[in-house]
Amino acid sequence: MKKLLCLIILLFMASACARQPSTVAPPADSAARWQAFLARSEAVKEAPYLLNASLRFGTEGDTRRVTALLWGNGSQSLRMDVMAGIGAVIAKIWESGDEFLVYSPTENRAFFHQGSNKPLLRVGVPVPFALDELAALLNGRLTAVFGRQYAGSQALASGNVGFTLTSAAGGLLEIDAQGQAVAWQENGSRGWNMTIAYDEAGLPRRVSLRHPDGQTAVLLVKDRQSPAPFSQEQLSLLLPDSTPVLPLERYTAPQQ
Repeated sequence: MKKLLCLIILLFMASACARQPSTVAPPADSAARWQAFLARSEAVKEAPYLLNASLRFGTEGDTRRVTALLWGNGSQSLRMDVMAGIGAVIAKIWESGDEFLVYSPTENRAFFHQGSNKPLLRVGVPVPFALDELAALLNGRLTAVFGRQYAGSQALASGNVGFTLTSAAGGLLEIDAQGQAVAWQENGSRGWNMTIAYDEAGLPRRVSLRHPDGQTAVLLVKDRQSPAPFSQEQLSLLLPDSTPVLPLERYTAPQQ
């Protein structure tokens, strides 16, 4: 009896070892969805823009709201003014390439950073992107943020397709049947989760972000304009005379 039992166990184990792990084939329309995503993004050409947006951020039960103006001629020099209350500017931000400058009018101090990381997080704007990436996202040029290639795809319970990115952003980009990117999960379980809602023109209108540590942010584009090209002066951040310029590490976001 014992020998028979041992034989049954051995046969069971052999059968289990012989079975290959099941794999799920990528959705049949993965390539078509990705091409639709590329076409949507690349149909939006770089052009002068002026965005009026609101941002509510914080943790559950403790959120604050600011408004922002973001403008530029493309992906080069960008400007953003962040306001609290009735038009009270609390931060003026300039970015060009990997150079970043923020000026605090209430303190009459400026803070400078040079590098490829994402300084918006340090100045109290809770989005995991650089300013040029944020501008590209809000203007619908999503390939500038997420790249043009992917490593693999998978069917999602929502009916959408998730694409594993190879770009610096990394993570999983969720694309619907119309080729719109509707969500993004940053690499790792401790990363940001983002959802995107679109306006009638097919441009991002509402970007919602959540981090596992409890941080949340909702960015809403209230108005977008296509103005004449801005002058170099309009894209510059001119500091008052004798304004001290300090390392960005010493910046403390104003409390509202």
